[in-house]
Amino acid sequence: MLAGLLASCASLSTTPRVASGDARVVEGRISVRYQDAASGKEESLSGRYVWTQDRASTDLDLFDPLGQSVAHVTSTPTRASIRFRDGRLVEGETPEAVTQQTLGYTLPVHGMSAWLDGRPSPDSGVTTLDDGRIRQDGWTIRFVPGDDATAADPRPKRIDLAYPGPPAVIEIRLVVDRRSAN
Repeated sequence: MLAGLLASCASLSTTPRVASGDARVVEGRISVRYQDAASGKEESLSGRYVWTQDRASTDLDLFDPLGQSVAHVTSTPTRASIRFRDGRLVEGETPEAVTQQTLGYTLPVHGMSAWLDGRPSPDSGVTTLDDGRIRQDGWTIRFVPGDDATAADPRPKRIDLAYPGPPAVIEIRLVVDRRSAN
């Protein structure tokens, strides 16, 4: 299922949305390790992502290692959709519902908005673990600061996400290569 998201065959010439002046853009690398709980089958994949967020919407563009668009996720307060590079469009009320429908499990798109800044999402409860990681929405999150992190700008260089399953054990690593000033 996850391979279908990040390794479709056809090509979609979608480029990330051009950000307005008040949009926040985060670009980087993503790696995913997925192990199906029932079969034990394991998949690993990697690529790039571009996260664009303003007051009206959030867009997540995923690219394979060669830079080809794999999927474009769009979320507004009332709708969400995923357009795959083969042109297939899946719509729903939230990005979590759409990823559940297409992948068979939920990716925490709403939580990622805060997690990219190194903080828990204000939308749900959080548990802080002894080692500094947090647990939220079923995910364990570790924020890894970059060498240039300061008290004034503590945003992480890397975010490690782990989901224990079911239906799968999922590990996602997001590396931040560039952030807009917003």
